[in-house]
Amino acid sequence: MQTAENRRGLRQVAAMGIVIVAVAGGVGFVTGLTTRQWLALGIGASLVLWIGGAVSGQIILARLIDKGSGQQVVDYLRQLLWIIPVCYVPAGVIAVACGVVLVEITDTSFWNASVLVPLVLYALTAVAGGVLSAPGYVRLTRFAAAYGPEHPQIGRMLAPLAWLNRIELVLVIGVGFTLLAGAVR
Repeated sequence: MQTAENRRGLRQVAAMGIVIVAVAGGVGFVTGLTTRQWLALGIGASLVLWIGGAVSGQIILARLIDKGSGQQVVDYLRQLLWIIPVCYVPAGVIAVACGVVLVEITDTSFWNASVLVPLVLYALTAVAGGVLSAPGYVRLTRFAAAYGPEHPQIGRMLAPLAWLNRIELVLVIGVGFTLLAGAVR
């Protein structure tokens, strides 16, 4: 169910995206970027959001696990369940799509390590997030709603999810590094 708060948040994210695209487009137009440079810009901008979000998310989660209340942790997880599909997943898709188009226009082989590695790592992050992390967070927030956010089981449920997210972060950074390294060659 989409609440008024979620719709407001989506509008704010969309407005921010429009401004970013307009500014980047204006700068690109004025400077005369080539198609390859546009694609590299798409990869770089997407990676800043995707990797920046993943890193800051891990820092905040670690801090909340150490110093926050159960309610703060559960509230943060609810925010993650909103922001990941709205911001980070599209950013990752844009980065990979720009990389694939870049491969096509440069006649690079998809079997090249700089292409294959980020695609495999991206697939792993998508599977880990879609099959393990997100459903785990949903179960955890439902458990907290039923038994209270301070229930001791919350911490036991969260610990493996937090480690899985750290592994996902390493994969995301790997995707970003190999995509960006391939784009600037």
